[in-house]
Amino acid sequence: MKLIIFFLLSFQSIERPISSYFDSSNEIFYLLYNNKIEEYSLESDYKLLSSKEIKNSNNIDLSNFKFVNQHLLTNKLGGEILEFKGDSLVRIDNSYKHKLQLNSLEFIRNETIIRYGGYGFFENRNFFTYYNRKINSWEFLNIKGDIIPEELSNFLFYNTKDNIYILGGNTIDKFNNDIIHKNYNSYKFDFETKKWEYLGKLNNHIERNLTIPLDNDTFFSFNKQNGNILKININSNLIEEFDKTPTIKKIQSSFFKPFFHKDKLHFFNYENNNLNFNSISIQDFESSLIKKDSSKIYKSSYWILILICLGLIVFVSSIILMIKRFANKIIKINDLYFFNFKRLIFKGKEEILFSSIYNQSRINKKVDNRTITEIFYDENLNYGTINRRKNESINKLNDKLKILLKTTKDIILREQSEIDKREIFYSINSKFI
Repeated sequence: MKLIIFFLLSFQSIERPISSYFDSSNEIFYLLYNNKIEEYSLESDYKLLSSKEIKNSNNIDLSNFKFVNQHLLTNKLGGEILEFKGDSLVRIDNSYKHKLQLNSLEFIRNETIIRYGGYGFFENRNFFTYYNRKINSWEFLNIKGDIIPEELSNFLFYNTKDNIYILGGNTIDKFNNDIIHKNYNSYKFDFETKKWEYLGKLNNHIERNLTIPLDNDTFFSFNKQNGNILKININSNLIEEFDKTPTIKKIQSSFFKPFFHKDKLHFFNYENNNLNFNSISIQDFESSLIKKDSSKIYKSSYWILILICLGLIVFVSSIILMIKRFANKIIKINDLYFFNFKRLIFKGKEEILFSSIYNQSRINKKVDNRTITEIFYDENLNYGTINRRKNESINKLNDKLKILLKTTKDIILREQSEIDKREIFYSINSKFI
């Protein structure tokens, strides 16, 4: 009997860590217990740096709390936030245990705690909340756009610096809470635009499992049902499946969530009442994998394909219309003239002469002989000489334009006035403008 009592007392005295956090910038691994916090150096192969007693731990039930970072703890039931002040924990929020976002995603972005989804009062959530330090309380994150994911539970997720991806999971039947439906949709949320984007329908149903980020595009997901592992590349829309191995089994049973750091995968096994720190190089880890299959994560959205096709049609149609409109036409862009997108170069008074006639012709007007004659006016010459030079210049310009435009038709047209046959008007052939 004494032996049994001694065993029970010994078992009760064994302390198991509650939560962990890895500070990658300082390479320090933190462990939280009911009454203390320990720091380990990853650089020194998990050497214990310090073990600090939490002075007011008797007044707080830490079993429902977890690390957000090395300074903050949040309550898994929602609301409460504790901050380390010296050797004590101080509550800093003005909220309460609302129990509306149980098992929600929780992460920090730009030093702000953000939660998404969760479950409470027989409903799944599909909104973001964030902790506002100015009022020490939680607020809704306003989003833009018309796309909003279903109210999901048990979905697979992956978050990067600016995006969060959610895949699969389950929905609750609207008329019977006991009925669960599989969700095959996938989405991406962009924190810069604050908009959701529909990625497509999954080829295979996916649920929440242990995930380990490898880089900004890729993460591993461990399947609890069959013990295999998935390597998912979000941007490449590729999912690779690998068979269960002893190495995968060890990592999958990690006491705390494994993580990659400096070409190594770190994981934790709790054996004989001791937490053992383990690591394996990424190269050794990936070489131990036995590939089984590969496929696309999701089918491309038909709406996206339709929009792309419509966009191409509009673009091509615009190009065709532009070509039809400007083909074999003289166009003016920033005081420069082009024909079939080749520049027309004028010399001396050619450009003044052509511009004068072209500008009026564009508004369906003609230029009278007097206006053209003024371009060639020279006080040292008589009218006959000026008029002859004017006519020669027009004829030379006409011949030049015929060669440039590869036509036998006159570009500059002469027209006599119906009232006075001596009055001449000039215009550009309407077929070329």
